[in-house]
Amino acid sequence: MAVISKLNNLVELAREKSSDRRRSLLREVTDLFFEETPERDSAVSGRFDEVLSALAEQTAVDAREELSHRFADTPLAPRGLVLQLARDAIQVAGPMLSQSSVLSEDELVVIAEEGGQDHLKAMSRREEVSERLSDTIVRRGDDETVATLISNEGAQISREAFETVSERAENSAVLQGPLVKRTDTPNDILADMMLTVRNHLRDQIMERFDSVDPAIIDQAMAVSKARLAARIQDDKQIGEARKFIRTMAMRKKLDGGLLARLLREGEHVKCHVGFAEMTGVDYTAAKRAIEQDSIDPLALICKSAGFDKALFVTLAVLRHHSSEDAFRDARELGKLYERISEDDAARAMRFWRMRRDMAA
Repeated sequence: MAVISKLNNLVELAREKSSDRRRSLLREVTDLFFEETPERDSAVSGRFDEVLSALAEQTAVDAREELSHRFADTPLAPRGLVLQLARDAIQVAGPMLSQSSVLSEDELVVIAEEGGQDHLKAMSRREEVSERLSDTIVRRGDDETVATLISNEGAQISREAFETVSERAENSAVLQGPLVKRTDTPNDILADMMLTVRNHLRDQIMERFDSVDPAIIDQAMAVSKARLAARIQDDKQIGEARKFIRTMAMRKKLDGGLLARLLREGEHVKCHVGFAEMTGVDYTAAKRAIEQDSIDPLALICKSAGFDKALFVTLAVLRHHSSEDAFRDARELGKLYERISEDDAARAMRFWRMRRDMAA
């Protein structure tokens, strides 16, 4: 019991309320712990836990931060102290949340439910993140936090979480890169993203697909098509739009001028259906290309369909409600369109048309 005796003696020396003395005592007790580390759940370990927790509660943030760094990678660290520090301010909690093996999955999930984005982000960096904890982080985390999680190959991501993140990635460039680069992102999720990501990420997806069995790609495209179609409400408005477009096609009036007019008048569903019919992509691809922030999918589809530059620029400008900024950017849009090669467009369209064929 020599360690207990030393520990009690140190505590006796801290009668005065000097913050400097408490900080010094905290270091001395910590040093004693590492000199003669007790077994887990032993009486000695319990006494260390009691003393260290009490001292930490009475010291300044920077002292607690130092304490957290010292105990973060110690598997025999006192459990009470670890939990106390893990719930502290982020500069104190960060090392514990990102490194400590003492914290159980249940404890991490509880902290994830209660903590802020910095606490969630610290947990997202752990060497291993369980599927259950990942689900909580995806549900509560902002895009930057979730991107940190997805970038961590040691994090286990559930199928449901992958789908949730892919939906958020439709309007978040922060999430797109980590999803595309992650080695276990499902093929059908990557197929979804073909419709939304910028060209350099789309190229990475197609490079990954080049090494995959075509039958597996076919299956992934079918799954992607079915899931995305289920997210689009096939209501009366869409049915009426399809009848309208068929009528216009029969009358030889389905052309770029009609698409521009529909977009200008706010007839978005009819425009999406007409654009899909003219370009040979499915409704989901058409809708996303016209609505999303990234201009790349619209440019690729228009180029593959043989639309002239003027029509592409018109559609690109009108989708932003003819704002002053959009008109000012018209020249740059035209230059972008000219830079896209027909080969690049055809390669991307191969996958989008595969989705349409799966539907058929």
